[in-house]
Amino acid sequence: DSFRTERVAAFEPPRVGEPYPLLLPQVDADGNEVAGLVSPELAAPLATYTGWSLYRAPFGPEDELVSLQGSYIAFAPNRAARMAAGDPRPSVEERYPSREHYIGLVAEHAETLARQGYLLAEDLPSIIARASEMWRHAHEGPPPPGD
Repeated sequence: DSFRTERVAAFEPPRVGEPYPLLLPQVDADGNEVAGLVSPELAAPLATYTGWSLYRAPFGPEDELVSLQGSYIAFAPNRAARMAAGDPRPSVEERYPSREHYIGLVAEHAETLARQGYLLAEDLPSIIARASEMWRHAHEGPPPPGD
């Protein structure tokens, strides 16, 4: 065709071809990916983490991607909030009996990754500090502006 050889479009507008399948990774019951290396955040999740986002009305068509920036879809803080929202994913409170339990799970997984050579031991304190901040966020919401 002339486009391949001469770089001239023979059809304006171009013909639409067959759609191609959109392949996505397999996910667990929370909607988190199951393949690959499991990060400390996914070993003890506080949310569903996706590698994509869909538009929300009125900002765009709700069945189209907003570039390939991910989403953080938080778990409800407790069972009552989960039930009120109709969320089938267990709440933070239903998953982790305490902050210490949650931080312990994150730390244990991070230490395992460090022993296996996937994380640097010097990064463990910041990973645990981040988990502590995420726990606070899950229970209290985001910090006020300017904090």
